[in-house]
Amino acid sequence: MQTCNNIITCRSLPLLQTARTVADLCTEGSLCTTSAEGFPVGAPVSYRLDQDGNPVMAIVSGSPEAANLERSDRVSLLVQPITQPARGVAAVALQGSTAAAGSQDDAPDGTQLVKLTVDSCVYYGGLDHAAHGEVVSGDEYRAAEPDLLRRSATDLINTWNNERAEDIYRIVAGKLGVPVVEMSYAEMLWVDRLGMYVRAEVFGRSAQVVRIPFYRPVLDERDARSVVTMASHISWEADRKYTPPVPTATPAATNN
Repeated sequence: MQTCNNIITCRSLPLLQTARTVADLCTEGSLCTTSAEGFPVGAPVSYRLDQDGNPVMAIVSGSPEAANLERSDRVSLLVQPITQPARGVAAVALQGSTAAAGSQDDAPDGTQLVKLTVDSCVYYGGLDHAAHGEVVSGDEYRAAEPDLLRRSATDLINTWNNERAEDIYRIVAGKLGVPVVEMSYAEMLWVDRLGMYVRAEVFGRSAQVVRIPFYRPVLDERDARSVVTMASHISWEADRKYTPPVPTATPAATNN
């Protein structure tokens, strides 16, 4: 376990998998092109990912960014989820060259579909505090798989924070090694197949973000619910120094 910048970090998703997850969760980003005067120009664009993870963007015809793309096909697309809880996960800048997408059938009126082939990915860590501006290759980015809980994470978080908050209190108390009665605050921030991030505060201490790994990778949303419930039960037993009762021998068993 490592402590850094007031966050306790444990086993977490690989950086590349988090980058792919962020890109997959988003449908909008800020496209940076270069103007005729040499200035960087940012513009909001919508996009989808192709099967390899490359963004296919809808560029408004006649726009400054469309004109800039005619002069230079080298761009950067910054993406970060716009709403909580996903917004805190991370941000990535996808850099590379652009070209007209093979098919324009799905292009919204007044736009052209342009594909960005990712040459490199710049990762800006969020909850993991793993890196700020770490660069990985486009091939590494494309080879990574997005996290399997990315679509259900928000529902899972809302369920535990709103309906089963005491489970989260118990789990983080066990992680911090304090009785649950000493916890003043606990809130799940994000969950993935390997664990969850929880903002926690113990009476008399500063708030911190705690990474709580699962005892094994989860398989799907249902499995995640089961694993967290089990973790809560284990923490409940530990908090009460629970000892299973010894079975009493029955007369029949004694006679045998």
